[in-house]
Amino acid sequence: MSMSQNTTSKYIHGYLETEQERLRHQAHVIEKPIYDFIDFSSNKKLLEIGSGVGAQTEILLRYFPNLHITCVEYENRQIAKAKENLQNLGFDESKVEFLNQDARNLKLNGKFDAVFICWVLEHIAEPLRVLQSMKPFLDIDAKVVITEVFNATFYTYPLVPAIMDYWKIYNDYQVSIGGDPQVGARLGDLLEEAGYKNISIRSGGFHLDRRNPLDKRTVFDYWKNLMSSGAPLLLEEGLVTEVQIKAMQTAMDELSERKDSIFYYRFIQATAFA
Repeated sequence: MSMSQNTTSKYIHGYLETEQERLRHQAHVIEKPIYDFIDFSSNKKLLEIGSGVGAQTEILLRYFPNLHITCVEYENRQIAKAKENLQNLGFDESKVEFLNQDARNLKLNGKFDAVFICWVLEHIAEPLRVLQSMKPFLDIDAKVVITEVFNATFYTYPLVPAIMDYWKIYNDYQVSIGGDPQVGARLGDLLEEAGYKNISIRSGGFHLDRRNPLDKRTVFDYWKNLMSSGAPLLLEEGLVTEVQIKAMQTAMDELSERKDSIFYYRFIQATAFA
């Protein structure tokens, strides 16, 4: 889950190359639940806020080859990786361009008929400012699609303290550095306050049990890696120990192999118009 900017330089997932690759893998694991409900087929100029390593950008261009995408990203290291990734896939400046800006204070040329934001507002202390900042650069009736976390919905059966205690530390830390791991629940209010119209909200995600063991294993592994991505910073801050990290990872592996285990999580997806 990528970032645009928060109140500090701290980003819970970090910028290591392993994390940059995890973001791409994550995007593909969770692609279908997100993109089954997105249609930019009639749009031409899309603004992507918090494009990170281009993990979502490459999916957008695959689904909607009609688009030219302008990617706004705060962290230059992510932009460099995104350029590399997209060039390797054959996408050049005719399809995508990158701007190094703070999404709360955009300075853009021209107008856009669509906006895409995914796993970004959770990392920003003032998400309303992002929605307000981009509005002057949108055509009338431009389509806005935002997908965000609602981390309070994460549940496993059976509940394992080693997992849930770590998850609480992880989320509390994100709050302490200016983020909001429940921001998905606020998308309707934020969009309305920023002056958008025809706002609709849906819940997507996973409810995996013994009926889909392969998907369940894949998602447990993906989620373990997501949680582990915060480990270096949590260790550095003295909030977890190596023992706690290993216990969480082992418990996630064990649940992924249990026939009777359950993985449940909901994200929130909002569609609105300028």
